[in-house]
Amino acid sequence: MKVSSLKNFIVIIAAIALFLFTYVVLNAEIKRLSREKIIKQDMLSERLNRIEMKMVDVQKFTSEERIVKIALDSLGLVRPNENLEVILVSKEQIKQIEKLLNEKYD
Repeated sequence: MKVSSLKNFIVIIAAIALFLFTYVVLNAEIKRLSREKIIKQDMLSERLNRIEMKMVDVQKFTSEERIVKIALDSLGLVRPNENLEVILVSKEQIKQIEKLLNEKYD
């Protein structure tokens, strides 16, 4: 009788120990993954900020003001006083193009 109750006690203790070991391992893994997630989010945020800064630079370098200034000052080009060519577009054509663009990018 004592042997079977001792075996039951050992089995129960082993099961509890296995459960606690599993809990500790999973808890440690969750903490590690949480730290890794935070680090990755910070890296992503940093990269998005760098992309945004580069987009600002691209907009600055492609602005009409800057291009016209370089064309006038450095290249010696002259801006015409009047439009060289006038293009007439009907409102219907504009609406059709807007509709096509909206369908394409929606």
